[in-house]
Amino acid sequence: MKYLFKLAGSTALVFGMLGAGTVTVQAATQTATKAANIEYSADCGMKELRMDKGRYDINRAGAVKGSSYCEYYFYAKKGQKVSATLIGNDDLYPILYSSNLPDLSTQTVTLDKTGKHTIRVLQPRNQARDSNTPKPYYLTVTIK
Repeated sequence: MKYLFKLAGSTALVFGMLGAGTVTVQAATQTATKAANIEYSADCGMKELRMDKGRYDINRAGAVKGSSYCEYYFYAKKGQKVSATLIGNDDLYPILYSSNLPDLSTQTVTLDKTGKHTIRVLQPRNQARDSNTPKPYYLTVTIK
């Protein structure tokens, strides 16, 4: 619970900085990371997205390097809607891993099956080839 309050505070810090226009998104994300005592590495954090009863969203922080990706999974019912917001590098995308691979940052997706679903945070092949430095992000997934 203590960690969630720190994470919520860091989110407010990121949005406050972005609203003021004083720093770039990446610098704001790095500042929020330090405030929440989260160290970015090749690790993507906890893989399961499990929400408490009455909650509709959950947050994860991580970093993608090169052609690697971070993968998260959740259980949901057919007909539920899922979307994602990603703060960090503009090259990264949250993709619902399914037959048509929709980009969750640009659309809300209605799930077509009940069961386990997977979200991957990745970057396009061209950007992955251009740089091998870790690209940090802060992901919020919403399921209703």
